[in-house]
Amino acid sequence: MKKFLYILIALVTGCKEEKSFADDIVLSFPKEEKLSFQNFNDDMNEMGTYLIYIGKDASVINVKYYKYIFPPPPPPPKINENTEEYMQARKHFEDSINFIYRPFFNPEAIQIKETEEDLYKTINNQTTQIIVKEKDTIPLYARNYETEEVKKYKAFPVFIKNISSKTLRIPIEAQAVGLYILNDKKFQYIRNSDYLICGMGSPKNPYFELKPNEILIYSYPHLKKGHKRKGKISFHKATSKEFEISIDEEIIKNQRSIHYLQ
Repeated sequence: MKKFLYILIALVTGCKEEKSFADDIVLSFPKEEKLSFQNFNDDMNEMGTYLIYIGKDASVINVKYYKYIFPPPPPPPKINENTEEYMQARKHFEDSINFIYRPFFNPEAIQIKETEEDLYKTINNQTTQIIVKEKDTIPLYARNYETEEVKKYKAFPVFIKNISSKTLRIPIEAQAVGLYILNDKKFQYIRNSDYLICGMGSPKNPYFELKPNEILIYSYPHLKKGHKRKGKISFHKATSKEFEISIDEEIIKNQRSIHYLQ
């Protein structure tokens, strides 16, 4: 009987999920907000990143998104407008915009550096740890370019930690966090859209820094529900553990470019 109990305790202990650094972080946001699923191609006309936080571990972190990685260039001054008038008008405009969107977006700029080195392979499972909380729901805020409305989507958080002893240089991409779904025995890259992402080639690679033990918090939109499949989150060359996710098969069928996790 004792032997049976020991085996049962070992099985229960083995099945219990290992505690991670993300378990001690509370993401704070208004709980009464009405959130919706992001429709396919909704993000084509929306502004905002999936990045919530860069920095040290904290017990409570507000869900507020960086509006952009690279700030857009300011509009040119008006005809016959001198520098002082232009700077005052520009500051007044930015302050008013920041006031309106303060509950949703972080007004701080990310410090961007550049290098000619290839940084892509330096972000891997030996330098970073990815924790996916796919069962949680947090808001994803996005500003519509045409209506100026802030959309509020259902999303789940992705926590990334620098587990190396060096400061990591995080490459900047349009979609740093990627979702891969098991399809025909391979993990296929999935986007909730099918429009083309165009970029300008450059000999220099922009990046921001992540110091040892610092974390990044991203979100990923909950997809329209369908069949349950195995999924993984990628961050450059790092990948998360497998998790189960429900996804509408039409999203998989509507992918314009198809590639798989290497």
